[in-house]
Amino acid sequence: MNFREITLAGEQIWLLPGGAVFLPATQTLVVADLHLGKGTSARSRGLLLPPGDTISTLEKVLRLVEAYSPRLLVALGDSFHDPGAGERLLDEEKALLDTTLRKAAILWITGNHDAAPIANIGGEWLNEYQSGNLIFRHIPSARIPAGKAELAGHLHPKVRIRIRGHVMRRACFITGNDRLILPAFGSYTGGLDISDPALATLFHQGSAAYVWGADQINRVA
Repeated sequence: MNFREITLAGEQIWLLPGGAVFLPATQTLVVADLHLGKGTSARSRGLLLPPGDTISTLEKVLRLVEAYSPRLLVALGDSFHDPGAGERLLDEEKALLDTTLRKAAILWITGNHDAAPIANIGGEWLNEYQSGNLIFRHIPSARIPAGKAELAGHLHPKVRIRIRGHVMRRACFITGNDRLILPAFGSYTGGLDISDPALATLFHQGSAAYVWGADQINRVA
C-alpha cells in the first residue's frame, strides 16, 4: 500500500491513504474521529441520513488492520459519536469490531463526544498516551514539550484544491514541526478548512497539508 513518510521528533511516521497513520517502529496504527453511531444518532433526531456509516467505517479500519498487522490500534477520540452509540451497534457492526479487537490491541483516547469509556466495548481507555517522543491526544494542545511531537484529531482538517479548473474540498493531514493533525476517518464527518483560525494558529513556519489520491499522497501548498 502506498504511503508518505514524514518524521516528527525523530519518529518515523507513515501517512496512509484514507487518513490513517502507521508507526513502523512500534507497529502502531492510528485513526481519528471515527464517530461510530453518528447516522443512528441523526436518525433518532429526525435527520434522515442514509444507514451504513458505522459499518463502512469499521470495514475500513479492519482492512487497514489486516494490511499492516499492527500490534496496537490507537483511536484518537470521538470514536463514538455519543455515549449511547455502543448500545446502538448492530450485530454485524459488533462482529466487525470484535474481529478487529482479536487482531490488535485497541487503545481508545477519550474525546469530547466520548469523554467517558463506552460500556461493553473492549480495549483500554486513556485521556492521552505517550510512546517514545510522540504524544497522542484528541484535542491539540497549545504547547508541546521540547523534543516531543503530538498526534491529534478533533478538528477534521480539509483543504481546498483546484484540479482542471474545478475547486473541491478534500480531507487532509496537516503537519508542523512538532505536531500532526489527522483527518476524520469516519464516513459521516464534516471538516474545517486549514485556513480557519482554530487550525492556523496551531501552525507556524514549516506547516504542510497532505491529501491522498488513487496512487499516492501529495503535499499541497
